[in-house]
Amino acid sequence: MAQGMSCEEPLNPSALTFLSDPLCTIASMSNVPRLLALIDETIRNDPQHGQFYVLTAAIVDKAHPRYSGLWKDFRQVANRQPTKLVHASEIARAPNGHQDLSLLERTIGDNPAVTAIAVVRTPFGPGGEEGARQMCLSDLLAALTSSFGIRHIVMDTRDHLGVATKSMSAKPGTRNYEDIRTIHDLQRVGELPEDLRVVHADDQRMHELWIADVVAYAVGRSLADRDPFRLQWLAPHLQMREARMLPVSQRTDGRWAPDTGLTSLLIDYIARAKLSRNESRNFMSLGGAGVREVAAG
Repeated sequence: MAQGMSCEEPLNPSALTFLSDPLCTIASMSNVPRLLALIDETIRNDPQHGQFYVLTAAIVDKAHPRYSGLWKDFRQVANRQPTKLVHASEIARAPNGHQDLSLLERTIGDNPAVTAIAVVRTPFGPGGEEGARQMCLSDLLAALTSSFGIRHIVMDTRDHLGVATKSMSAKPGTRNYEDIRTIHDLQRVGELPEDLRVVHADDQRMHELWIADVVAYAVGRSLADRDPFRLQWLAPHLQMREARMLPVSQRTDGRWAPDTGLTSLLIDYIARAKLSRNESRNFMSLGGAGVREVAAG
């Protein structure tokens, strides 16, 4: 393990039951970092290019005075679900799921406590799903630590609840272990800071991951449907590009994968999403009856 990396769980899970805590008191907890990146993933299919992996990071500022305001809409939507959880893919299948997801996306997009949403994607290669994930993870973590100064990251666990609620307990053969191995390798070669703190958590215990879940679903659905309008509410925070930085284990001819040229297309895609947001706001300010229903299926 890289010296200096802390993988201890940074939050007290018992303090994260937002459904029964209207004040969302974790903002005042002394052991909680101000800036936190919340990471989740989605896998989608492109009609032309096949399956691709998307990794999203929502950066939240818990010291912001409007941070606690995020949770009013999330609690309302969660209370309408049989599980009392926010899982976007399940909500999308509910009778009013499209409206609920649009509400949550707008809540995230309009709240200044969400400072940025960083997205990387890559098509499946010879390494399949896991190879694509570790490439996205390498690229995204490098961006979060260098461009945003993030040192505290929570990732949605891919293992069963209790297997690895702390990253140090991720065992060889588990999927969380693959993430930790990638991080350790990048620290070993000096490409990630040694004080980076990473934890895998379950959204049943850490409801902040609901933000990451909603963002990942919206981005993945939008890209699969080629519908930038789907991202109109999240667009002000979004930065999206194709992943190019390789994990250490995949490097044969250097640090970078070949440039596919798709990043410029993704930047244009986000610009179109922002334009659709502005058009919707102008329409509503002029007394329009509403906005086009977001497609989510």
